Amino acid sequence: MLQNGDYIIRSYENKPEIWNLKPPLLTWLQVIAMRIVGLNEIAIRLPSILASMGSLFILFLWTFRLTKSYAFAFLGAGILATSAGFYGEHVGRFGDHDALLVFFSTALTYSCYLHYLTHKSRYLYWSALAVCLGILTKSIAILIMLPGIALFFATQKRAIQTLANNHLYFAITLGLVPVISYYGVREYLQPGFLRFVWNDELFPRYFNSSENFDYPSENFWYYFKLLWNKHMAIWPLLLPLVLSVPFLKRKNEGWLYLLITSVSYLLILSKGTKNYWYDASVIPLLSALIAVSVHVVYSRLFKTKTYALVLAFGLLCLPFAQAHNYALYPSEKYYEWETNGISHFLTDENHLQNLTANTQLLLDTTYGYEPHLFYVKKLRIEKLLPLERTIIQHVKTSDTLLIGHESTLNTLKLGYEITVLDSSYSHTKLVAVGKSLL
Repeated sequence: MLQNGDYIIRSYENKPEIWNLKPPLLTWLQVIAMRIVGLNEIAIRLPSILASMGSLFILFLWTFRLTKSYAFAFLGAGILATSAGFYGEHVGRFGDHDALLVFFSTALTYSCYLHYLTHKSRYLYWSALAVCLGILTKSIAILIMLPGIALFFATQKRAIQTLANNHLYFAITLGLVPVISYYGVREYLQPGFLRFVWNDELFPRYFNSSENFDYPSENFWYYFKLLWNKHMAIWPLLLPLVLSVPFLKRKNEGWLYLLITSVSYLLILSKGTKNYWYDASVIPLLSALIAVSVHVVYSRLFKTKTYALVLAFGLLCLPFAQAHNYALYPSEKYYEWETNGISHFLTDENHLQNLTANTQLLLDTTYGYEPHLFYVKKLRIEKLLPLERTIIQHVKTSDTLLIGHESTLNTLKLGYEITVLDSSYSHTKLVAVGKSLL
């Protein structure tokens, strides 16, 4: 998008992309970031980083509104920040859609709650904006939040009053205009796009009947187990406190809202396809729910606020240490070393000086993934250095090749004399091809 200036149709290798059919809001933000901070990983991750910080800020405000305590507001944001499902793969600082989706989902649920509390119509417009931007981020995923919100309004006898508010329909109309406009223009420019969207983004994908995607078959409790075992660190151990709230406090609308929306979201999500990061949007709600529950129990045990901050810090110590270790000391699995080797090679100035305009990339025929394409394009733009991919059948004497897999090098040695010019990171090697041995 940065290179060709087409801000409607995302492309891959100068061809319209037909497998990642999500609207381009995230990509627009990444293009803006690259124009500001340059062609680097920070630019790609910056929208996700800012969105994650925004989610933490909203949760802090929300929890403070519910508890009237800075200590427990800090605890709520801290629970979210230290939950692996929030800071880990595909979310947090990763250059994927989910951190942005989590931000808009959190903004939506908070705005709806503010409308419930204040009766002010402006929060309907904020909610519609959040839905609009959420759809432009990751299609209909944000809509899974709405049934739980509607159920809460119904249980509190506010559904009819809200439905009678004309501002609700004005807000919905304003929110739909950008969405319908984008999909309409995209279909006009790329005929057949909506058919792909229906099959690969909407209900066929949800029910795992898509022609192009096949998700692992997991049981209904997949996300509940994932949250308990991995995505929320030790926080599920406080579940007894959550369940005790109705017995300790007769009426707690904020707690009930968080409970209904989070459980409804999980139930709907659990009926559909399963993917490791799909539960990310519910983690802020569960974080606030836990913090509010701890506050209720604390308030019954202690009449002073003296120990609240000590309690918050004490609860966060171990989860923070785990999150801190993950963030500052990243590591790759052994099976990623060969796949990522060329990427590391191309980001090291000491290795780049050995590359020439004649250097070609030779990848494994089976595991030849291309996570290095970002760096290849970066070198092409900044250093005018073209690194074209070749296949082993086209290799000839005098070629200079950059390879990442040991199996590729061994195959090459069977047919040619090979001289290693440079090497790094496991099996990544820059080699010169000598005479044929065949």
